[in-house]
Amino acid sequence: MNACLKDSATESVIRDMYKNWGSFRAMVDVVEMVLAKSEPAIAAHYDSVLVKDEKAKQLGEQVRMSHLATEDAIRDLTEHSELAANNLLRQLGVRNRYVDCLNVLLAETLKRLRREDEDEENQVL
Repeated sequence: MNACLKDSATESVIRDMYKNWGSFRAMVDVVEMVLAKSEPAIAAHYDSVLVKDEKAKQLGEQVRMSHLATEDAIRDLTEHSELAANNLLRQLGVRNRYVDCLNVLLAETLKRLRREDEDEENQVL
């Protein structure tokens, strides 16, 4: 199991809970779905385009690292090779093609809006 559950007794209990407790499994499944819907690369793009403060950029990197570690732990617990390894994965593949482009456009628009000058382009945006 993931490094955060180093104790084999704890690992055994968590695995048993996932297999036998419907409410715990449902909670893990919701976390898995949220992780599958989020995209650390898009968050990194927002940081690179919009964030100027170095400490804020470092925080963003830490959050993305935690996100990836949580993905690993969830895949290990659920024994899924991919997050949401079911119909949701196919749906997200279709959805993300559009949402990722919209996020890149939004980040660029916000960057332009945050410029100091109030030109005609800002009024249009």
